[in-house]
Amino acid sequence: MSSPLNMTEEIVKKAKSFGADEVIAKTTLGKYRQVRFSNDQVDTTTAWNDYVTDLTLSWKKRLVATQIRDFRDVDVNIKNLLDLARVSNENPVFGGFAKGTFRYAQSRADKRLEDLGNPVELVYEAVEAAEEEAGVRVETGGILFTKFEQVHLVSSEGPIGIDTRSAIELSIRAFSQREASGHGVECASTLKEFKPARAGAKAGEIAKLAKNPQAGEEGTYDVIFDPLIFGSLLGFSGWGGMLSAFNVMTQMSIFIDKVMKEVAPEIVTLKDNPAPYSLANRIFDDEGAPTRENVLIDRGVLKSYVHNTSTAKIFKTETTGNAGLVYPNVWNVEMEAGDITKDEIFEELRSGLYLTNTWYTRFQNYAEGDFSTIPRDGIFLIQNGEIKQPLKDLRISGNISVLLNNVSAISKERQQVHWWGEADPPSLSPFVLIKNVHLTKSR
Repeated sequence: MSSPLNMTEEIVKKAKSFGADEVIAKTTLGKYRQVRFSNDQVDTTTAWNDYVTDLTLSWKKRLVATQIRDFRDVDVNIKNLLDLARVSNENPVFGGFAKGTFRYAQSRADKRLEDLGNPVELVYEAVEAAEEEAGVRVETGGILFTKFEQVHLVSSEGPIGIDTRSAIELSIRAFSQREASGHGVECASTLKEFKPARAGAKAGEIAKLAKNPQAGEEGTYDVIFDPLIFGSLLGFSGWGGMLSAFNVMTQMSIFIDKVMKEVAPEIVTLKDNPAPYSLANRIFDDEGAPTRENVLIDRGVLKSYVHNTSTAKIFKTETTGNAGLVYPNVWNVEMEAGDITKDEIFEELRSGLYLTNTWYTRFQNYAEGDFSTIPRDGIFLIQNGEIKQPLKDLRISGNISVLLNNVSAISKERQQVHWWGEADPPSLSPFVLIKNVHLTKSR
């Protein structure tokens, strides 16, 4: 029987023989596990395998894509895709796929996540940790998800590669009262580094501190951002997404025409790095170009956008290994650690807020950076370095460029952050103090 790589290669050859100009096929053999829980009890456990080939081809600068499952109906799918290309409009910015042959780093996936024996035990570790912090009357809920993928990529332009990727993540919310909740996440690419009790303990601690919240007052505050909420600002809806060359081209970025210009204080360095530790670990991008660490903002100065081959040609540079066949993506955004501890940041805050999470981030103007987002879970008034009062009913209404320029302290401690609601893609996020953040009433 042919190997998945050989079968993927046959799809590429067939699409070329049918008339495609350039072809990429990526076959993913995935094993996935999911545990959902609520009211401190497991509701469902699900395990499934998936076998899918993502096929993308170009024909006279028309770019089209489809999925083929289990290598079935290959000829029909290719012919339908070419028929679609013939009635599609030309993509004027399409510059082809990455060309050449490449040497890739070694995959470092954790085989223990391929057939995880009893993931329910990991959930109960988190639940018990939340109860230890907030008491047995706390209610918890959330989701545990694992993946183990073998990825076979073949391009008509030369790249051929096999990658193995693993990840495990837990999201847990704890409620001590109806309006008093905390959220914790734990993310890793290996089982050894995964500590579910850390997420549970954090969710429970915040839920306990958040009891009996009072309505917050509109105003301008110095704000400590927890890694969970700061991670959402580093993601697709924040600075990370705006550093995609595609979003710059489409005027959906605050970083238009800012390369080699100062966009943040000197203490701010942002990188994109699909490193082995990350949920986004990978050795090549969707064109088969090798991935790498990219410094995007270096000590406050914007050094680069992230590119695929097409955007790189437009900007007269080279791909950064971030394809996205349609547009380039950041994989895993790292903010460089600061020189101060989390505790020292709190101690130095005379008066302000501590925000732990958010949702419903919405932009009124992407190019200008005007946005709003609603803090959720624990919101705390800080006075003289200590939590004075839990709050509720507040909204950040401001400008994401101003926020970035008002970063005044970054913690040494960093946490890998990801959850499906807001903090996507993954990030390595610290505690961050931002000055003069405008908050309004959310109701």
